Amino acid sequence: MNVPERCGTAGPVRTFSTDGMAGGRRIEFWNEVVCNTFTPLTVNAPSEEFQGRMRHLELADIRLAVADSTAAIVTHSRAQVSRCQDAYFMLHLQLSGHSFNQQTGREVTLSPGSLTLFDSTRPYSVAFSHPTSILVARIPRSLMREYVTCPEALTLIPLSASSPTVELAARFMRDLWRKSAAVSSQPAARHLNQGLMNLIAAAYASTGGAKVEGSPHAAVVRIRLLEHIEANLRNPDLTPATIARMGHVSTRYLHLLFKQQGESVRRYVQRRRLEECARILRDRSRDSKSVTDIACEQGFNSTSQFCRAFREHYGVTPTDYRALLR
Repeated sequence: MNVPERCGTAGPVRTFSTDGMAGGRRIEFWNEVVCNTFTPLTVNAPSEEFQGRMRHLELADIRLAVADSTAAIVTHSRAQVSRCQDAYFMLHLQLSGHSFNQQTGREVTLSPGSLTLFDSTRPYSVAFSHPTSILVARIPRSLMREYVTCPEALTLIPLSASSPTVELAARFMRDLWRKSAAVSSQPAARHLNQGLMNLIAAAYASTGGAKVEGSPHAAVVRIRLLEHIEANLRNPDLTPATIARMGHVSTRYLHLLFKQQGESVRRYVQRRRLEECARILRDRSRDSKSVTDIACEQGFNSTSQFCRAFREHYGVTPTDYRALLR
């Protein structure tokens, strides 16, 4: 059953429930619901008495959803990964109950108030033996990378509610879910998204050594190189050779590490600069900054080079991009 609950510019909350369904139909229906809400998944339930309720809404680029269900095992298989058309990160906030989660060789049990991150481009599983409730923010991969360095290395790093920054992010996420359907304008929705993403970034920044926990050597080196790039992104003289020197690796090895991820070093640096420029263009408090000033501040050597690269990446000029968000 699908019921719109309440409406607003952020989009109506849509509710899907197994209430009133025959036992054999419930799990089949629930599989359809979770696949349409998140990413291709398979849900198996140990009992025909399975019950589930899903509510979700769109808040600009982010989908927020609350999944309540009885005991189940949810898997995102390699075959399902290969069928994914879009790439997302799923940030899970445990609201009630406990869940046992697995991805990329890591395992973590979440308790109420804890957060963890899943990557839809890799297999994962979520299991719970008792009724549970989870709030999920489905975040486009490109958006996540604007705020968090190498989020792929952070999957299934548990964020405990005992941390002040994590508790703040979790509270904002819960409040956003409760209030966002009443948001009256698209610009307001985007500002709320930025607030959530900034708090997520702060929560992960407080995890210290979590970035390298459980990572193989190549991944650790790549994370270190990405951190060097982020710290020097605005330097127009940032080149593969200087990045390799900063990371104490050969230029050949640097190119190899990036090739394995499907993006060259130069393309990565340019994309990150463009993402930073786009973030500034979206910020109304920085409207006095000209396109030329923004380009120069973020390491571009010429305005024409920046405008050409921006249009290729976003499909519009920087000026039009700024105007579209007003």
